[in-house]
Amino acid sequence: MHTQNVKSTTKQLILGAFICAIGAFFYCYEFVLRIIPGVLQSELSAAFGHISASTFGQLSALYYFAYSPMQLPVGILMDRFGPRRLLLLACLCCTVGSFMFSYSSSIWIAGSGRFLVGFGSSFAFVGVLSLAVHWLPRRYFSLVAGLMTTFAMLGLVYGEIKITELATSMGLNYVLLSMVVIGLVLTGLIFIVVRDKPNGEIMEVQPLSEFFHNILRVLVSPQVWLIAFVGACLYTSLSVFGELWGKSYLEQAHHLTKLQAAKSISAMFIGWAVGAPLVGYFSDKWGRRVLPLVIGALFSLVCISLILYCPHLSFTSLNLLMFLYGLFSATEIIIFVMAKENCGARLSGTVFAAANMIVTLGGVIFQPLVGILLDTFGQAIKNPSGQYVYSVLDYQIALSILPVSLVLVLVAAFFLKDRTESIY
Repeated sequence: MHTQNVKSTTKQLILGAFICAIGAFFYCYEFVLRIIPGVLQSELSAAFGHISASTFGQLSALYYFAYSPMQLPVGILMDRFGPRRLLLLACLCCTVGSFMFSYSSSIWIAGSGRFLVGFGSSFAFVGVLSLAVHWLPRRYFSLVAGLMTTFAMLGLVYGEIKITELATSMGLNYVLLSMVVIGLVLTGLIFIVVRDKPNGEIMEVQPLSEFFHNILRVLVSPQVWLIAFVGACLYTSLSVFGELWGKSYLEQAHHLTKLQAAKSISAMFIGWAVGAPLVGYFSDKWGRRVLPLVIGALFSLVCISLILYCPHLSFTSLNLLMFLYGLFSATEIIIFVMAKENCGARLSGTVFAAANMIVTLGGVIFQPLVGILLDTFGQAIKNPSGQYVYSVLDYQIALSILPVSLVLVLVAAFFLKDRTESIY
């Protein structure tokens, strides 16, 4: 009997790990979809009739217009309907949205597809955590949660370089078609393999009245808004530079090829992959939250300032600075722990959702803001192919929001509370 129980437990663990791995691949897939506009900016701009920088920024930010507000209801939807059905719907939305984005010359249809991708992506992270809660032993949950950021960043490293290589050798349409095919395969795998939880377990459902009450209590907390604002400012390394504008800036200012620029952006993603688990470890070990945020913001400020305002860096020095920029800005993950500590463990799910919503709203604001600044203060010229080309100075002015946002973190740190007792 004991041998049978051990075999049954081992089989369930292997199945649970496989199910969670499929969810993790979907999370990685949606992250790659997130950076597509930045990786293929010149190709997409040409495909849509050489649109301006502000229009391109607004097109990309439509992802966050769907993603950010969905962070609040996604938790209770997972509890009520289970991760399998919602992840299936989410992956299908990403696939259909990718198809709309890929095979339309209309900016409106492409924008609708981008919005649909953002909607589907909003379920990915919470869906994987929900699968881990139900399928894996409790002792593995923190490991899974911590590895998700690392896994996503490593996926971005591969995606950034591979997409650039394929676009150069095979063309834009081939790359976009590949994203649709991958989405179809993942949708099929989720339908066939993924299950909500092992047989016999009962799902606990949070009443709607309690959910909305908790949301209100979190959203009226000034400290939660301040903490999440700090997170949004640190997250600009990904949402603004890594996802959208960094590659084109590096090509122009540092005279890199498309592939070299992709590798430099990947260095930042590797920095995030290394920094995310390290900062969590040291923050817990020191018992401090605000100090790592200040250190991360300060060194991130130095790194991005050198990247922006010293255009004669060697390729090696540039990549090192990009890695360190990602490493230090990864301190952003601490804000989720800080938000929980300020609201109490009982509201942890709600406060995670609210904080993530506010953080990702930074993408809604900052991505199009850079494009608007480029068009407002820049002196764009059109090259022979009709594409808008901005000078190094134009990019430096527009991307100055990156160091400014880090200065705001240092100012906000004076008003942050370290390990505040729950006020609820």
